[in-house]
Amino acid sequence: MEPEFKPFRETYKIITFNMIVGMLYPTPETDRRRAIGIGVAMASVVPITALATLDMWHSWQRKDIVNITRHCTVIGPLFGVLFKMVLFFINRADVYRIIKSIDADHARYNTLPEPYKAIARNCLSDSMYYSEYLWAWIVGVCVLTFPCSAAGLNVYNCLFKAEPTLYLVHDVENPFAESEDRFDSPFFEIMFVYMTCMAVLYILNFTGFDAFFGLTINHVCMKIELLCMGLDDAMLEIDSNVKFEKMVEVIKEHNNVFKMVDLLQETFNIWLGIILIATMAQICNCMYQVLEGYGIDPRYLVFIWGTVVHIYMPCRYAAKLQAAAADIATRAHCSGWERSGDLRTRRMVVFVMARAQVPVNITAFNIINFDMELFVSVSIL
Repeated sequence: MEPEFKPFRETYKIITFNMIVGMLYPTPETDRRRAIGIGVAMASVVPITALATLDMWHSWQRKDIVNITRHCTVIGPLFGVLFKMVLFFINRADVYRIIKSIDADHARYNTLPEPYKAIARNCLSDSMYYSEYLWAWIVGVCVLTFPCSAAGLNVYNCLFKAEPTLYLVHDVENPFAESEDRFDSPFFEIMFVYMTCMAVLYILNFTGFDAFFGLTINHVCMKIELLCMGLDDAMLEIDSNVKFEKMVEVIKEHNNVFKMVDLLQETFNIWLGIILIATMAQICNCMYQVLEGYGIDPRYLVFIWGTVVHIYMPCRYAAKLQAAAADIATRAHCSGWERSGDLRTRRMVVFVMARAQVPVNITAFNIINFDMELFVSVSIL
């Protein structure tokens, strides 16, 4: 029979596709091709970066701060896309270990009793819904607002206006012509298609990278829930040797949880710090656009909403992991260890409780704890 719990690539197909196309998926045999792909991606952003930088320089000379913040709102996340590609390539060994660990766990879950499978099934369902489908929709709506609104306005103006006003996905000046000449062919068509391709790059990267963080956190929480259930089952055993063997497995799984958390911390540590700084800057830029620039622009309102969700998701996942890890001590204490006459088992339960009381935190730059308190602080600011 076909196994119920499949490897990472078959379980999270949307995320895997976005990671592969976005040069994020780590397989040793594709390192060279990924390095070339990242180089091509860096080269592809040079035109928009050069045009935006030149326009910002001219805006600075004429004291046009609104135009500078408008360019920063789009160019900033674009550099974030490249940074995440490079980060995953540098940490490709750790990322590959995380994926192989998930594959091994899924294979093991196929051999577990039905109550364990039910827990794994529910956790995977939640992870796929929130980290894969819902996050993909959020990213798609936020990014596609710009090209879709520009395309819709262009079509409407061309059909119903005698002298239609054209719109670019992201308005930039043509450095080799007058200001209004940027709407002439072929510059307008080339820039529109080019900006749309950059929007697709946004979606691929943000859907693959950020969703991978969320589903990995959910996987660790699932491992915690299963080891707690294994601890409860161990306490129900009458045979002291069987009970001891099950407790050994619980402790091994507990150690595996901490190892995976260390991998997560090592992989996403710098990225979490960068998005914390970038999120605050992005919210300020978008708010400035709304208040001082173009009024109530729906595009920037959607972008503000997406930026808030972008910082909320890692804070929520990190807080979930912190609470799940701390709950192990309570679950161990309530597992019925006092009814066991086996001294070895009692000592092992005490060891589990003591180890679980050490806080498990996901930090940015190894300094700032990511949790809901951080999200509230950012929201207030």
